[in-house]
Amino acid sequence: MGKKLKLHHKIFIGLFLGIVVGYVLNILGGAEDPIIGGRVMPFLQFLGDFFLRSIRMVVVPLVLFSIIDGVLALGDVKKLRSIGAKTVAFFLGSALIAVSIGLVLANILKPGAGFQMGDISSEVQMKELPGAYQTILDLIPLNPFQSMVEGNMMQVIVFAILFGIAVLMVGEKAKPLVNGVSNLSEAMFKIINIILVIVPYGVFGLMSVAIAQFGLAIFGPVAKFIFVDYLANFIMVAGVYSIFLIFIAKVSPIKFWKQAFESWLIAFSSCTTSAALPVSMRIAPRLGVPKEVSSFVLPLGATANMNGTCIYFGIIVLFAAQLYGIELSITQQIMLAIQATFLSVGAAATPQIGLIISITLLTSMGLPLEATALVAGVYRIIDQAHTSTNASGDLVTSVCIASMEGLLDRDRFNDLNEIPELDHKVSEELA
Repeated sequence: MGKKLKLHHKIFIGLFLGIVVGYVLNILGGAEDPIIGGRVMPFLQFLGDFFLRSIRMVVVPLVLFSIIDGVLALGDVKKLRSIGAKTVAFFLGSALIAVSIGLVLANILKPGAGFQMGDISSEVQMKELPGAYQTILDLIPLNPFQSMVEGNMMQVIVFAILFGIAVLMVGEKAKPLVNGVSNLSEAMFKIINIILVIVPYGVFGLMSVAIAQFGLAIFGPVAKFIFVDYLANFIMVAGVYSIFLIFIAKVSPIKFWKQAFESWLIAFSSCTTSAALPVSMRIAPRLGVPKEVSSFVLPLGATANMNGTCIYFGIIVLFAAQLYGIELSITQQIMLAIQATFLSVGAAATPQIGLIISITLLTSMGLPLEATALVAGVYRIIDQAHTSTNASGDLVTSVCIASMEGLLDRDRFNDLNEIPELDHKVSEELA
């Protein structure tokens, strides 16, 4: 009875209470009620924003030092070339599978068929889709410090990888710098340990506001779209990821998911892979993934591995086409899959990024934007499935890459007994 609740239990309680409280507030008037809309919801939003800002505060230095530390932990540029090439190839391959699942289900279940759009309009600012050359150039920071300030994570990652390679090339003279980077990386995790304490409260606040604002009606006009999106993500997580684990990593999916559930739940609750990243990096060693793999793959995956978002790209484009009876040829859908794959890998890990990029996709294909406007109202609930798929995919990739490199500690993986008690360790450190 005296045993403290584990972190994932607290998060689940916060998620459930958020739904209940949000529904009650919605029944009582929601945002239209002066007291609820003027006092209660701003406070609940404050809880969620406080949590998200705390995470954002540390995510750039965490990724920077973790990537550099991961490169340095390899100790060999040749090793980096092997792991890096396999990781990027894995991200691209899984993204292509993800968007294909979304397209197949959207073709079969036709979520946009029979919908009436009415007078819905879009006021989203449009962006031109960059070409291949510009996409590559955008990966190179003009000023790495500016990239850090702006939170351009792909540019930060590119700089971190190059910096780590340069330090490796310096050799023994850079040993003090190597130790310093390792200490800085560890310090970032100490900050994360403190922030993890407020996760359940942030989750409660975010879910309360979402349900209070939209209520159960959020599942009405786009219920079929939500169903198709969630089904596609479920197939990706429970099916494709498990196949990867069985045939590539050669490990038990059941044991893996028992450990990875906490990371999945945090991503699902918070809609940000940044919140799940620290937890994933804590879980990875328990799965037998060595530091030199997890410190490289997981931070990179938090930005570049967007399988859930890729699924959304495929569904939203067909959804828009079906709303207006527009037929997309097989060739057009193949081109869409390729385009969505590269867009997902190059997309910044920021809120609403899937919504923004889907607009560029619709524009590039000449499709109406009203579908995006219709889905935008419930995007946060849809994005929960995307983000959790993204985060769990990072852990799957790390286990598979470790196995492919012959570095996976299978004895440690097979000795797994329980979900890691992260909050217990946090409590001890805070005490």
